[in-house]
Amino acid sequence: MIKLKEILKEKQINMRDAFYQIGDAIENLNWLTKRHATFHNDKKLKDHVNRLYKIHDILRKYLDKNYEWD
Repeated sequence: MIKLKEILKEKQINMRDAFYQIGDAIENLNWLTKRHATFHNDKKLKDHVNRLYKIHDILRKYLDKNYEWD
């Protein structure tokens, strides 16, 4: 059961913050796929990260269209 103190500690986040945090995380993954010794040769991993970029762009376009994003 969630206690009231735990609920009050939760930080509120808005859509814009969440969207940009996701973008930052995708950038970090991309950096790892290019420069990290373990991951830099993994083509499939790079493909997945590229798919995340595409999905992030689809989400941006949806937000632009439906919520006057920018």
